[in-house]
Amino acid sequence: MTTSAWVGLYNDVNSWRWSLNDLPLNVSYTYWYPGQPENSGGKETCGVAVSYGQWWDAPCTLLRSFICYNASFSGDAKFIGISSLLTWPQAQNYCRTHHTDLASALNSSDSNMLWHLRDKQGDSWIGLYRDTWKWSDGTSASNIPWAPGQPNNYYGNENCARFYNGLFYDEQCTNLYYFFCNTIYPARSQIMRLQVKSDGSVFDPAVQLSILDQIKQKLKENGMLENTTVTWKVQPDGNIFHKKKDDL
Repeated sequence: MTTSAWVGLYNDVNSWRWSLNDLPLNVSYTYWYPGQPENSGGKETCGVAVSYGQWWDAPCTLLRSFICYNASFSGDAKFIGISSLLTWPQAQNYCRTHHTDLASALNSSDSNMLWHLRDKQGDSWIGLYRDTWKWSDGTSASNIPWAPGQPNNYYGNENCARFYNGLFYDEQCTNLYYFFCNTIYPARSQIMRLQVKSDGSVFDPAVQLSILDQIKQKLKENGMLENTTVTWKVQPDGNIFHKKKDDL
C-alpha cells in the first residue's frame, strides 16, 4: 500500500493505575512532577518516585531502586525501600513475593513517606503503570511491525497509529489520513449429507480423512472462502458413517 491509512491501534495514555489490585489512579489526587507524564520517546509506561516523592513516567525496562508495600504493617513501616536495581516488572515480582506489592501513593501522607525513602536510595519504582498500545476493540496488541525508530512520540501526543508499506507509525490523532474499517460477519454453519458406496473401508479413520480432504479441495475449486472450516459431524454413537438400511 503506497498511501498511509489509520488502523485501530492506539496508545492508552489515560489508563494509569496502581499495581495493587489494579486500582485506577484517583484523579482527585495525583502528584506528577511538572510536565509529567510526557511519554518521551513513546515508551514510558511505568511510574518512578523522584524528588519530593513526585511521579515521573519512564520506560519500564530501566534499572531503578524500588519501594514495596507490606499490608502487615502500618504507618511508615508499611513502605520498604529496596536499593537493588531492577526493571519495573522485576521490582513488582520481588514486592509481590516478599511483601504485598509495589507501593501506592493514594494521598499526601503516602507521598511524604515515599519522598523520604526516595531521598535515601535515589529515584525509585512505585506501583504506578499504564496500558500501552492496544486495538480500539479493547484487545491487547503484540508483535506490532513498527517502522525503525517507532513509536517515538516525536511531536508529543502521538497516540494513534497509521499503516504504511506494511509498517506502523505513531501519529497525532488529529492528523488526516484514509482509514481501514473492520467488519465481523456472524458465523454460519451448513450441514451436508453424503451417500457413498463402500466395502466398509469408510470406517477407517485414514479413509475418512482422505475423503474429507477431497471434499475440501472440491469446495475450494468452487469458491469456498479461505476461513471456512470443514469437518465431519460425529453422531451420538461416535461414528461418522452409518450403513443405510434397506427400505421395507
